[in-house]
Amino acid sequence: MKNWESVLPEEVGLSSSGLLQYLEQVEKQGVELHSVKVLRHGKLAMAANFAPYDDKTPHMLFSLSKSFCSAAAGFAVQEGLLQWDSKVVEVLSEYAPENPSEWLKSVTLHHLLCMGSGLNEESDGVAGKGVQEWAKAVLACDNAREPGTHFHYNSHGTYLVSCMVQKVTGQTVRDYLIPRLFVPLGIPVPYWSSSPEKVNCGGWGLFLTSDSIARFGQCLLQKGMWEGRQVLPLEWLEKATVSQIDNSNGQKDPENEWHQGYGYQFWRTRGNRYRGDGAFGQICMVSPEKDMVVAVTAGVDDMGKEMRLMHEYLFPAADMEPGGEDEQKALQEKLNTLCCPWPKDDGTGREASGIFKNKEFTLYVKETAGVLSIRLMDADMELEILAGKEQPVLFPMNPGIFSETANIWAAKYGWKEGKMHLVARNLNGPQRLDAVVSCADGKIELDTAKSLCCIQYTGVLEKQ
Repeated sequence: MKNWESVLPEEVGLSSSGLLQYLEQVEKQGVELHSVKVLRHGKLAMAANFAPYDDKTPHMLFSLSKSFCSAAAGFAVQEGLLQWDSKVVEVLSEYAPENPSEWLKSVTLHHLLCMGSGLNEESDGVAGKGVQEWAKAVLACDNAREPGTHFHYNSHGTYLVSCMVQKVTGQTVRDYLIPRLFVPLGIPVPYWSSSPEKVNCGGWGLFLTSDSIARFGQCLLQKGMWEGRQVLPLEWLEKATVSQIDNSNGQKDPENEWHQGYGYQFWRTRGNRYRGDGAFGQICMVSPEKDMVVAVTAGVDDMGKEMRLMHEYLFPAADMEPGGEDEQKALQEKLNTLCCPWPKDDGTGREASGIFKNKEFTLYVKETAGVLSIRLMDADMELEILAGKEQPVLFPMNPGIFSETANIWAAKYGWKEGKMHLVARNLNGPQRLDAVVSCADGKIELDTAKSLCCIQYTGVLEKQ
């Protein structure tokens, strides 16, 4: 399939009015989505792109990467290279402690996939401590609980899955998936970050477009079938998308999206649906009952709200009366004008150029002919931003700042009541710098507290 067959929502039993209500609530409740694709009956019923984002630019998936790593494990089992009960310390014997505990020796691929490994919680953080051998460091943490008895979300457990797949296949999970999943589904070869051991992170680090996420979701919905052939392993899919472990830890809440059960790197969710998801709103949600797939890239700080809007407005569009031409036109007009908010300018700008310092930061500011240049430095990093007053300016962000790979950012600024407001957005991820600069008496107050997974700081800097 090269391109989706795009149809009017009513052609696949969705209400244009219902979809419009969903988009209006997204804006009203301040949920910053970047791209949304809604599929029903295998056809594209809605593509919503919030400028400057689109459905063609690879986006950081965070933990939605886990679902793809799980698929790689499924292929390895199907090909007889692994078993669900394969012992981690046996497959990765070179990384195992010299005398592993009985609990650690009993951890299997199944336990890792369903987040029931029982590994110590401290194991889910070794990558950020300058460790060169991640697998060895994770296994050295040993077990806190007997495997299979307790749900604990552990991204480094998924890294061990990636290690196991690479050990038995001789390929990274990305390279292993290229001919088995990405090429058959028409997904361009993606970037997937790796550990110092050159193993894909597995639980995070994959970049895909919303279109690619939608293709994966549709293949899941079709029980692994794609264009007449079985692509995804059916046995894996049937295990991955059902509850393998109680993830409420005895406090089940029917309204809690994270208490509905957990499969193999997929969450069960309300409405008898399942999803893969990643931090800040990256979602692949599948509804077998509605025959729908929803693929989302986003930059949200409340994923619970994001999913509530899906359940309360998006999926119910399948049960509403069909809209007529007026409703279809109104939906199309909304889709044509979707845009993430940018600062506006009220003409109250003042001289802001200069060098400003305090004990934490040095800030270089230069405003010339409607273009703002900002360089923010501290002991650990140097952040450079270009912003336009009339239109956003595109600029590259160097690798190592908010991402392992180079990203393209867009930034715009404006003055409001004598204060400068700057917003910079990562077009390849959820990161958003939202800064307000107040200038007075040779000082500036920098406030970036509303930023998302970026610098969050409030303080005064003196002009030099």
